[in-house]
Amino acid sequence: MIDPLLSIIIVSYNTSQITIDCLKSIFSDKGLTFNLDKIDNVQLTPTEIIIIDNNSHDDSVSKIEELIKTNPKAKNIKLIKNKDNSGFGKANNQGLKIAKGNYILLLNSDTLILHSAISQSLDWLASHPEASVCTAQLLNKDKTIQASGGYFPSLSNVFAWCFNIDDLPFLNKISKPIHPHTPNFYTHDKFYLKDHQQDWVTGAFMLIRKSHLDKTNGFDESYFMYGEEVELSYRIKKFFPKFQTWYLIGPQIIHLGGASAVSKVDPIFNEYQGIIAFFKKHKPTWQTNIVKFLIKINAFNRAVIYSILGQRQRASIYLQICSKK
Repeated sequence: MIDPLLSIIIVSYNTSQITIDCLKSIFSDKGLTFNLDKIDNVQLTPTEIIIIDNNSHDDSVSKIEELIKTNPKAKNIKLIKNKDNSGFGKANNQGLKIAKGNYILLLNSDTLILHSAISQSLDWLASHPEASVCTAQLLNKDKTIQASGGYFPSLSNVFAWCFNIDDLPFLNKISKPIHPHTPNFYTHDKFYLKDHQQDWVTGAFMLIRKSHLDKTNGFDESYFMYGEEVELSYRIKKFFPKFQTWYLIGPQIIHLGGASAVSKVDPIFNEYQGIIAFFKKHKPTWQTNIVKFLIKINAFNRAVIYSILGQRQRASIYLQICSKK
């Protein structure tokens, strides 16, 4: 059996048909081959797929197993069935431990690959030795551009984010934002309309050199979900300061988003917690304390706004965040 050049790692949790659709879109990438027993075309990239199912309660496992039995391109898929939901980072680390490729693609199950985006991205990364990580252009279901990554959290950009300064024209240029705006935001930012370097990219599509991942030991498993790719990107940059992270507009994927969220509060709460955890691990204590205070102000302001708008459920979510220590 031929060793793969690329390992694709997908974490699945209650995304049965979405995961199957994702896999079929991967198989449509004409630059990849999944038959590791024999490679007829040397121009194709030998590719393995590793799926970690985080104890799904739907028919995800049975559908994936059926696909492996019936689709020749799926016969070499490695399926790991966890007995509990171990979280995004820990599950990805399970895949990393057995991945054999020189390149690793961390791919969300709620994605659809367009126009051979995987092989396009791999060709780019392989031909740019100065880069450590790259991502494709993420699109919403309606093909509008979706945000993907940005810049590392700092006191200045957390302050700007918490007080919505980064939503204001011109003022959003003062400090590089954690989450830059897409072109359909009223400021019509062009950030996601051209290839460029940035600090981190979304874990929905994250192509990385395996040697760099091995050096970092993968994700910090104390993160359950949301924010772990920011922290991982930060450690990659610390270990390999001369290497770059790139956002590419040529390769494109559709990212449905939020398909594996446990509840509506999770994305909101975990984004706040992810920023706090980042400061706790990488910044001085005094900065962490300031960030906690800023986030409480932000959550309280949002609670007031949603209360005025009559959206009591959303208001209560932010009030819960205010009460967290």
